[in-house]
Amino acid sequence: MRYWRSVILVFLVLVGCSSAPPATSVVIPTVTASIEPAFPGTMAVQVIGPPSLVAPSATPPVLFTQSAAQRPVTPTGTSVPPFQMCSPLGWETTAELWEIVSDPYAPPPPDSDERHQGVDFSHWSRKGHPSIQDEPVQSVLPGRVAGITIDRLPYGNMVIVETPQDAIPVDLRQNLGMEAGESLYLLYAHFDQPPLAVLDQEVSCGQVIGAVGMTGYNVVNAHLHLETRLGPAGTTFGSMAFYTTSATVEEMDTYKRWRTGGEFKHFDPMRLFAYSR
Repeated sequence: MRYWRSVILVFLVLVGCSSAPPATSVVIPTVTASIEPAFPGTMAVQVIGPPSLVAPSATPPVLFTQSAAQRPVTPTGTSVPPFQMCSPLGWETTAELWEIVSDPYAPPPPDSDERHQGVDFSHWSRKGHPSIQDEPVQSVLPGRVAGITIDRLPYGNMVIVETPQDAIPVDLRQNLGMEAGESLYLLYAHFDQPPLAVLDQEVSCGQVIGAVGMTGYNVVNAHLHLETRLGPAGTTFGSMAFYTTSATVEEMDTYKRWRTGGEFKHFDPMRLFAYSR
């Protein structure tokens, strides 16, 4: 009897063990990262692991995109440098020029020398400077020095820079009414000292060509006088002077050709700067 009880007890223990849930083992997948060069100066990180842990990607990520500047191309296939326009004053931007106009463009009747054929820029106590005196004068556009006058009336120390037509965008040419065979001429006057340029020198946009001063006729306050004209390409100007007893015939003829001869058509310089806004 005792024997059968032992057999039954062993049987019940075995049945209970077989019905218990089996032990579960948890497997944690290992995720690693490999770093490989994808493009000079960049890194691509690739996650390696079970497919359910890595988000699928239809397209590779864009690392860096930079489009080249679109430049016009000449018939010979050479690239034309992009158009640049700079402020005529080293302490001001082109957008700020409207704030310091002290005497605006006031065109005279045709063939007349009256009033104001350009624009004057001047200021007091601005950007830490007590006045505009000695402010660097910069070339607005790249071009060739077409004329220099030193300490003659009315311009005092001045420079004329010619910018050829092919260096000016077509829409700006049309806006200014530029005709075939013409160039754009800019005159900068009343420099404190003789210009920092020589005749026929090539100057770049923003290149310093002088400093604001008070030389010239009836200049009460330091200012930059700027004129813009359209005229025959390739013109070189000698010294020019107003009609005074000290002026030579050649100086007066040059002055008349520039100012009243009708060959060089003046316009408001602010139209030029409005293009860069």
